[in-house]
Amino acid sequence: MNDKQSASTPEQPEQGSQNFWALVAQASMLGWNLMVPIVGGVLLGRYLDDKFGNEFTWTLSLLLGGVAVAFNNLYAMYVEHSDTGPLRKQIRKQRQRKAEENEPHAKDE
Repeated sequence: MNDKQSASTPEQPEQGSQNFWALVAQASMLGWNLMVPIVGGVLLGRYLDDKFGNEFTWTLSLLLGGVAVAFNNLYAMYVEHSDTGPLRKQIRKQRQRKAEENEPHAKDE
């Protein structure tokens, strides 16, 4: 019984630590992919507003642009890490299946 415990113990911590670090890497990547476009847009917008004498036109515009880029990054990560493809491909596959079901089967005749 002691041999079984010693044989299984080294494998479990390694696997757990690999899963932990993979999760940490994914979380930090998610944070960077969301934070950099938003904060970068605000900082660049503030700089451009100060340079051109506007109150907050560039800041708001680039904030909204940064949010759009962040959501695009989030969607790209979702597609990359999920087992489903982009929505466009799913819709195309569904249409092809429906078209195949509605076609008369020439092979059967």
